[in-house]
Amino acid sequence: MTLMLKIGRPQIAMSAEGAGGGGSGGGESAAPETILFPEDAPSPDGDSGGDHHAETEDRDGGKPDDSTRDDPDDRVPDDGRYQLTMPEGIEVDQELIDALGPDFHALGLTNRQAQQLADRFIEIQGRRGKAAGEAWAGRVQGWADEARKDREIGGAKWAGTVGSAQRALSRLGTPALREYLNSSGGGNHPEMIRIFAKVGSMIQEDNPPNGGAGGNGRKAETAHLMFPKDAPKG
Repeated sequence: MTLMLKIGRPQIAMSAEGAGGGGSGGGESAAPETILFPEDAPSPDGDSGGDHHAETEDRDGGKPDDSTRDDPDDRVPDDGRYQLTMPEGIEVDQELIDALGPDFHALGLTNRQAQQLADRFIEIQGRRGKAAGEAWAGRVQGWADEARKDREIGGAKWAGTVGSAQRALSRLGTPALREYLNSSGGGNHPEMIRIFAKVGSMIQEDNPPNGGAGGNGRKAETAHLMFPKDAPKG
């Protein structure tokens, strides 16, 4: 059951943003599968972390020469308020910039030089965010692989385990629970799959509609499932 899972990634401080075999496989940016919600697979986009090194290199650094001395970016703002531009998808943390403005001004930084510092910061944080996201994705995929090999719920029992777990979530779960399990990766954890599979087995029909082992095809009463020894006679 090869499925995709959205993994939340750390935000940049400058303030940005199936049956089948398992296994992480693939490249370093491959998202882990998700066991319980196959229909929630996202399309494989690019990475939110990004690498903005190219943008950093596009901006000229150093002290302004005669050809750029009239450029506002090559002046030290008189009021200490710097106007910085963030790459697409990253929001300007104006509070942070305003807090650092007096220090930039005291150091005699031009707006261009302050922009260079911001670009470098974003580049470093982007790499850190990407590495953290990939590490977490690997851990979530590891849970799925572990569950698939588990002696109680995996191996030859795997298909039945997943079916029972999905039945429990379909009947008892809420959209909020679904969102949490998807965003946290918890739906891949062996113990989460184990407990939902047990619940799914408890809420299935007591016997199939065609009678089964003397049954009448009706769904078992919830109380009977939870306390079978207390089932009424007759």
